[in-house]
Parts: sequence; structure tokens; C-alpha cells
Amino acid sequence: MADTKKKPASKSGKSKKQAIKNSRQAKETKRESRKTTDEG
Repeated sequence: MADTKKKPASKSGKSKKQAIKNSRQAKETKRESRKTTDEG
């Protein structure tokens, strides 16, 4: 808890970057699955 109080900016920035990465990955996965279903 004390750690988060010490450096909240860096932590939030990291989580934000991770969230963006996850959302982008999810989008890619969705597109891939749609492509395969369309072909089949």
C-alpha cells in the first residue's frame, strides 16, 4: 500500500499501457477469428 502511495504515476502509466496493449490484442484476435469463420 505504501508503495502505491510512493509512486502512483509510474504504476498508473504502466497499467494504462498494458490496458492499451490488451485491447489491441483483443481486437486482433477478434479480426483473426472472424476471418477464419468467414473462410469456413
